Amino acid sequence: MFVPIDWQTQAKVLRDCIVMAWVVGVVNFAYLGGGLSRLLGIRPREPLGLLGILFSPILHRNAGHLIANTLPFAVLGWLVLLQGTDNFYAISVVIMLVSGLGTWFLGRPAIHLGASGLIFGYLGYLIARGYLEVTLMTLGLAFVVMLLYGDQVWTMLPDSDNTALSWEGHLFGFLGGVLAASDPTFLQQVGTFLANL
Repeated sequence: MFVPIDWQTQAKVLRDCIVMAWVVGVVNFAYLGGGLSRLLGIRPREPLGLLGILFSPILHRNAGHLIANTLPFAVLGWLVLLQGTDNFYAISVVIMLVSGLGTWFLGRPAIHLGASGLIFGYLGYLIARGYLEVTLMTLGLAFVVMLLYGDQVWTMLPDSDNTALSWEGHLFGFLGGVLAASDPTFLQQVGTFLANL
C-alpha cells in the first residue's frame, strides 16, 4: 500500500537518520577512539551485546564504512518511505530486531556494526513486496532495487576471505525485511505499538 507522497517529511526523516549516524560517527571516531563501537556493537551471545540490536545501525567501524552505508541507506530508505512514515518506522524496527537477534544468536564471535542490516532489510522488504503485492509500483520498485543492489545479495553468504563483513547481519536483515513485507497485520501492530510509546 502506497500513501500520498509527503516529500518534505520523507526528506526530514532520512536527513535526521543520516545526520544522527554521522554525528555519532564523528564523535565515536574523533573523540572516543571507536569506543562506542566496541561497547555498543552486537557481540553474539554476550549479554551486553544485546545493546547492539538498538545501537549497531548507527555505529560503524570507520569513516569508510559509514560512507559506504550512507547512499544505499538513503536510496532504499526513501523507497521504503513511499509506504508512509509510520510504516517506515515499523519496518525499520522489525528489521532491526530480526537482524540484531539473528546476529546475536548465530553470529560469529566478533563485534557486528553498521547500517547494512537495515539496508539489506529494506532490500528484502522491497523485493518481497514486489512478489507478494503485485502492482505496477511494487514490481517497478523491486526491479529497480534488484538492478541497483542485486549484486550485493551474495554478501549474505559466508565468506572466509572477508571477515570484516557481517554476512549474518546482511542475511538476518534481509529476512527481517521479508517478514515485514509478508505480514501486514504484524507490521500494523508494530506501528501501533510505536505510535503509543
